[in-house]
Parts: sequence; structure tokens; C-alpha cells
Amino acid sequence: MARDELLEAARRAAEVLDEFSARDRIKEGYTRVDPTQLASEADVTVMFRPLDRLLGGFLREGSEAGVLVNVLRPRGLVHMTCAHELGHYFLGHESTTDESVDFGISAQLVERQANQFAYSLLAPRWLVVAIMKLKGWSKSHLEDPSVVYQLSLRLGMSFEAMTWSLVRLQFISQYSAQRTLARKPKALKLDALNIQDATVKVPGDVWVLDKSDKDRIIEPASSDRFVVDLPNHAVAGHLWTVDELRCEGFTLEPFVQDARTVTRRSSSPIVVGGLGSGTMRYELAPVAESSDAFAKSHKRAEISVHETTPWSKGAESHDTLSFSAEFDDLNPDGGLSRAERQRRLESVRGRG
Repeated sequence: MARDELLEAARRAAEVLDEFSARDRIKEGYTRVDPTQLASEADVTVMFRPLDRLLGGFLREGSEAGVLVNVLRPRGLVHMTCAHELGHYFLGHESTTDESVDFGISAQLVERQANQFAYSLLAPRWLVVAIMKLKGWSKSHLEDPSVVYQLSLRLGMSFEAMTWSLVRLQFISQYSAQRTLARKPKALKLDALNIQDATVKVPGDVWVLDKSDKDRIIEPASSDRFVVDLPNHAVAGHLWTVDELRCEGFTLEPFVQDARTVTRRSSSPIVVGGLGSGTMRYELAPVAESSDAFAKSHKRAEISVHETTPWSKGAESHDTLSFSAEFDDLNPDGGLSRAERQRRLESVRGRG
């Protein structure tokens, strides 16, 4: 009986994704499902609030419905909480509050249903497969915790939720999931940045980007950092640099090692990248007073880097990588979701 109810919750999530054309957002270049946008389109108000214990809540009064989400939690958990509370709405549940969205088999069925809905909404099989194809990842790549971490960033989920989503989809085994979760996100961030000191704090996430991310729209926080793996043709006199016309606020700073050797700190020593290295890793660093200030003044940054021959006057770019960063910061004081604010603004304009 419970199994049938959980399968029905998953089917309902798939129906919602189809009903509100969630695939269109991915076709536009985004990499994740936005639960706040789905809520707004379903006339469900999402309100963010700083809360002490609660993760979120769902309120139904007659024909009106609303979702409350704790804004003080990590973004991946915020997205999952919003999707969980939406599950209560779309599954016809009554009002409820939640201190957790990590429910085991002993939890109430309605909570397990809402959780199944949330996982199925944020990580549907078609979306996971689409991102894997985009990045050139096979199922064997998912045995690498660093790949799972990068997948979690693109789907807007926590590292742990992404790992268990892959188990639910039967992409990895439970044993593989436990092994993956033994690697903590902090260690994966330090690996990407090639920082050997484990005491260094990295406040945000670290996105590892390459040519497969071309024309994508990523949704980082202002505290996140970007590293980029690019082909190295220095032996031919080609150098990568930012496009100053399209990359205002960022500078491209090369690492001094081959990107292929960065991901495993505990294995072989780092190889210094020279003229013969096939791939080099760079960091895209904001040059504004602070990344937070930059993100507040630039809700969306168009970032472009190109490969040129500096010694050749007027030479065109030999290669380019362009993508957009749409900053997904939440006001710590709370308020309506961005999608809901936009919907209300358009409604006012429509009446005008």
C-alpha cells in the first residue's frame, strides 16, 4: 500500500513538471528545476522567513495555499524544503509544519509522499540524464564524489540529497552512496581549488566549468567560486583571457598545474602545467570590491573568455567559452520568492 502511494507521488511530480513545462526552462539554458517558479505558476505563495527550528510549512485555507521556507538553511536544503512543501499541496494534503525533510520508513506516510514528490521534482530521470549527456558523464563517472558534487550544484540540491537521488534512480548502489558521502563537500571544494591546507574555509560552493558548459545559465550564490578547465594551446602562442566587453567584474587567473591532476589530492603529486599540457585550470575571480557586492549589483552576469594570439594584431578569437551566472542569493531577512514578486509585478502591470 505504502509503495503504491509513493509511486503515485512520483507520478504526480512528473505530471506537475509536464503541466508547467519545466523542460522549457532547461531548453532555455538553465540546469535545474525551480520549485519557486512552479509554485508561483500554480498560484501557491512562497514566503521565506528566518526560523529557529522549522525547515518549512504548508498552509491550506479554502482555495488559498502557501508555503513557508526557512531562509537560513543552505540553498540546496531550501530548494528541497520548498519542493517538499509543494508536494503537500499537489498531493492534496492538509496544513503541516516540518522540522526535517529527511524521513525514514517509520515516518508518517504523508511526509514520505511529500519527500518522494520532492526528489522526483528536483531530480527527474530525464534531467539527470540531460546533464550527464551535456557534461559527457557516464554512469561510471557517478562513482566519483567530485562528479556527484558538480551534478548537485547544477540541479540545485545538497550533496547528500543528490547522492540519494542517484540511488533512487538506480544510477549508483547504496554502497557507492555511502562511499561517496564519506567524502565531505569541503574536501571536494579544496580539491577543485587545489588548496592543500584542510583548515582553509571556503564559504560558498566551487563550480568546475569547461567547454561543455557553453551557453548554460548557472545559478550560483554570490559567495561561490568558479574554476574553468580550458584547452591549453600555449605552445602555439594562444592564450586565454576574459572578454572585457562581456565579462565586466571578473578576471581570469591561471593555476600552475595541469587540470587533469587536480581532482585527487591523495594520489600522485601535482604536475605543473607547462606548454605541453593539454588542459589548464583557471579561476574566474570577481574584481569588484567583494563578490557579494558584485552579485547585488549584477543579478545576472554574462561571462565570456576567449583564446587569442596576443602578438597578432587584430586577430580574432580562436576559441570561446560563454555562459551566464544568474545569482541565486536569498535575503536573510526573508520575503516573497523572486518568482512570486515577478508574478505580482506582472499582475499589477496587466491591470494598468
